[in-house]
Amino acid sequence: MKISLPPRCNPAIPEGRSGSAGRALPVSFIAAALVPVLMAPWMAASAEHSANPKIAHSLFFFILFGVGIISLSVSLIVALTLWSHRQDQIQCMMRFCIRYLVESKNESEKIEAVTALGQAKDPAALLILLDVVDNEKAGEELRDAADAALHEMSRKYPQFTSVIDALLAAVEEKSPQKVIDLLVANFEHRKKKYVQSAYLIGREYMRMEQYAEALAWLQKARMRNRKTHVYFHQISRLISTCNQQLLNEGDVLFRVGEYAAALERYALASHELKPADKEHHALHLRLACTYCKLAQYEDAYRETLLALQEHHKTETSLSLSKLLHQMLSEVGTTAEVRERRD
Repeated sequence: MKISLPPRCNPAIPEGRSGSAGRALPVSFIAAALVPVLMAPWMAASAEHSANPKIAHSLFFFILFGVGIISLSVSLIVALTLWSHRQDQIQCMMRFCIRYLVESKNESEKIEAVTALGQAKDPAALLILLDVVDNEKAGEELRDAADAALHEMSRKYPQFTSVIDALLAAVEEKSPQKVIDLLVANFEHRKKKYVQSAYLIGREYMRMEQYAEALAWLQKARMRNRKTHVYFHQISRLISTCNQQLLNEGDVLFRVGEYAAALERYALASHELKPADKEHHALHLRLACTYCKLAQYEDAYRETLLALQEHHKTETSLSLSKLLHQMLSEVGTTAEVRERRD
């Protein structure tokens, strides 16, 4: 089954045109170009019949100069309009193809979508195709089609050749760090930032089990995605996975006595978890216990109050809160106080 892009989304054929008509010059451009030609005989005749040849000669060149400026202005406006229309078509096409890649259950439709993306002269299309090639869950035929589309893009647009070759080599080597370095070097120093770039970098960090770094890049992707809405569900799922992994890492670090590192993991996860998830994971109690181990009792007490407020294991939270309140109210350095705090 072959998908068909809406006419306004096809970057190869402007809306309302096809074949040789699609390649014809705009009417406004032709009109602007013909203005000086049509006016030249009239201006020449005016110059010949003028009583003062010098004035007529100056007038002729003045009018010709004015007409030239007007023609140039019209041409620039037309060119900018066509360029803007082209960009709108590319963006529309990419959204259309992404929808097929994400939502369609038909492998043939997905293959047609990646093939269409290979025709787009746009870094975002390049990144989407790389996402498919580097996605181990994608079907082999789909990944091969995305690989072929990248090679076609490399052939048609030489400015992409070196980065495409380098990225495909890094994917073939299964080297997430190389992929990250290439993405950062080639896409993160541009004025325009791409959702796909941050998303891919976050996913590569997850493959290396560096979940704190992955979460930071996925948060960037989510921020950039507010305008484009490219990978909404995918970004949310990966952020949720990172949060769970950070909690797991925090638990392991807590058990081995690395309390500062555990606190860092819990804190990172706490910024992303919804209230229901915080309750499920008893996050405030985790933080309170960690603060206690670091002898930061005021912070620990604050976390127990938050736990009570959000109903996290109420009985345990209440007992710990009372103990911390009593400890904070006691003054002195007696052996009994030190023992209780320890």
